Amino acid sequence: MWTVRRAMDEFIRALELSETRKAEVIAKHTEVRQALGGEVFLSGSYSRKTAIAPLHDVDMFAVRGEVDTSSQDIRGANGAVLTPAEVLKQVRQLLAAKWPEKELPLLQNHSVHIAFTTKDVEFDVVPAFRVRGRDVFRIPERETNRWIDSNPQKHGEQAQEANRRSGQQLNPLLKAVKQWNREHHSTPLRSFHLEAMSYSAFPVPPPEQGHLAPLKRLFEHLSRRVQVPCPDPAGLGLDVDANLKPSQREAARQVLSSAAEELGRVLAEELTAPEQAHRRLKKFFGSKYRDHD
Repeated sequence: MWTVRRAMDEFIRALELSETRKAEVIAKHTEVRQALGGEVFLSGSYSRKTAIAPLHDVDMFAVRGEVDTSSQDIRGANGAVLTPAEVLKQVRQLLAAKWPEKELPLLQNHSVHIAFTTKDVEFDVVPAFRVRGRDVFRIPERETNRWIDSNPQKHGEQAQEANRRSGQQLNPLLKAVKQWNREHHSTPLRSFHLEAMSYSAFPVPPPEQGHLAPLKRLFEHLSRRVQVPCPDPAGLGLDVDANLKPSQREAARQVLSSAAEELGRVLAEELTAPEQAHRRLKKFFGSKYRDHD
């Protein structure tokens, strides 16, 4: 049986995307980019290096043109005003024309979803318009029939800086939090909300050795941070948790606090009762956590 520390090290490694998986994503991204034309770049957790295995959807931005900062309208080549739904349908048509044998790509609120089942790679393509003179993109929101400002590149910069401040320890710890959340469906919090809240967790590298104690600190931080609004890290648009109800916020606080307490029990048992500590962590993280080869 491994020590708890070694098992945690192996667990963290198991969350990393394999080089084969990364190559599959890049290959399919290249095909999608060629189908869409223009500027297309990866976004979301994959681009921020916070995605965990198994990888589900990969986000990408497809820049469809440029708009004036003074106008809220998106206009087509003929000057007609385009709605968010119309732009999403245009992207769907381009993807459908490239892969006519596939099921029609799915229209979502902000994106078009296309799946490649042969490699189990799926993309959410967000059409975007660069705002002239500003470091901002305008993206569709189909449900409200409006355009909202976003900048995933700024999100990436914030993530990179937070990981740097932590001594490169935040990303592995955050992936462990995401696996816990995926395993238990424990909170109403989206992955990006957990990530954005974590950026303020470690202004300096955590002094503790190993992953357990810093992970407990991260859960404690999240349980406090979830009690107050979380602004968009890019400084644009609504808060990340704008739709979170007070009851959901309190429920999330309780679950995150309980997770921190459970890790405290594991820390107390790590050396004196390692078998019990392993059992707790298997329940905490699911089958990704193993205590032996």
